[in-house]
Amino acid sequence: MRALFTLLFFCGASSLFSQESLWLGEASGRELGLNITATLAGFFNNGGQGLPADPYLFSLKFSRANRALRLGIGGRFQRRTEFLSIGERTVINQQLELRGGYEWRQSFGARFTLFWGVDLAGRYRNESVRLSSFPNDITVSSRELGLGGGPCLGMLFHLSPRVSLSTESYLYAYYVSGREEDPASDPFQPTIIRSEGVDISPVLPSSLYVIFKF
Repeated sequence: MRALFTLLFFCGASSLFSQESLWLGEASGRELGLNITATLAGFFNNGGQGLPADPYLFSLKFSRANRALRLGIGGRFQRRTEFLSIGERTVINQQLELRGGYEWRQSFGARFTLFWGVDLAGRYRNESVRLSSFPNDITVSSRELGLGGGPCLGMLFHLSPRVSLSTESYLYAYYVSGREEDPASDPFQPTIIRSEGVDISPVLPSSLYVIFKF
C-alpha cells in the first residue's frame, strides 16, 4: 500500500508546482469516501495482515475552498451461532465508530492536496459469548464506551476533478469506561468488573480511500 503512494508521488512530482489544483478550484462541494483497504488486501491475498486497524468505512466531507467539515463512520455487527454436543454457543461482536471534525488544506500543484485538522471521536464495543445448555445458560460479556479525539494528517492524490485517492494518519486519545461480566465462579451471580482509563490510539497512513466529489 505504501509502495502505491510512493509510486504516485514520483509520477506526479515533476508537475507539482506547475499547475493549478484540480480539487480546490470550486467554492464548495461534497466528498464521499469509501475505505477500500480490505478489498485491496483480499485482492493481493494478504488478508490485511499487519495493517493498522482503521475502523472508518465511510467518510463524508463538506468542503469550501481550502477548508472542510469532516465526518466518518464505521462498525461491525456480527452474530454467529455454533451447535455443540452440550448445547449452543452464540458469539456477538458489535462495534460502532463515529468521528467529526474540521480540516485545513493546502494544494501542491494539480494532483496533490495536503490536509490537517482535529476530530472529536466516539466508539462503542460490545462482545459476548453465550452458552445455552441445561440446566443453566452462561454468558461472558464485555462492553466499552470511549469518547475523545485528536489531530489528523493526510494527503489526497487527484485522479480527476471528481475522483481522488486519499490516505491519512491520526492520533486519538479516548476516555474509556468498560464493564465485564464473568460467570466463572457463580453462573447465577456473575462477577462484574468495571474499569475506567485513557486509551491512546495511533493509526498510521496505511488505509486507502477512494473519494468522489459531487
